[in-house]
Amino acid sequence: VMTRTDRILASAEQHCREQGVRMTPQRRQVMTLLLAQSGPQSAYQLLDQFKAQYQENAQPPTIYRALEFLVQQGLAHRLSSTNQYLACDHITCHHGHQGTVFLLCDDCGAVQETPMAGAAISELQQSIKSLGFVTQQNPLLEVHGRCANCNVG
Repeated sequence: VMTRTDRILASAEQHCREQGVRMTPQRRQVMTLLLAQSGPQSAYQLLDQFKAQYQENAQPPTIYRALEFLVQQGLAHRLSSTNQYLACDHITCHHGHQGTVFLLCDDCGAVQETPMAGAAISELQQSIKSLGFVTQQNPLLEVHGRCANCNVG
C-alpha cells in the first residue's frame, strides 16, 4: 500500500517528467523532508535534517538549489514573510490553481493553504493588469492572523 508521501512523490515525479525536468535524488530527498513536516521550515532547518538523514557534509547551496527547483515546479512554496518553505498541499490534485492564499497563524505558526476563489483571482488579476504589471507566476498571498484553534481561547 502506498503511503500519502509515496503518492505525493509519485505525482511530483510525474509532473517533472511531463515538464521535461529531472527529480534528482537530492531534490526528492528535500521534497521528502518537506512532506514530513507539519509546518513550514527554514532552509537551515531543512539543511540540519538533510545532514542527519542523507548527507552529513551537505552545504547550504545543496538545499537552496533543491528548494528553488521545487518552488519553480510548483511542488513547494516559499513564504516570503517568514522566509520558510513548505510542500504544496495540492500536488496530487489534477485541477489548476490560478492563485493561492496562505493563512499564517501568528500565535501557533500553523499555515493553511487554500486555492483562491475564481472571482477573487479574476479581480486581482484585472487590478494588476490595469496597472500594466505582469506577474511572473500565479499569485501567492500571505495573510497573517489567528487560526480557528487559537481564536477559541
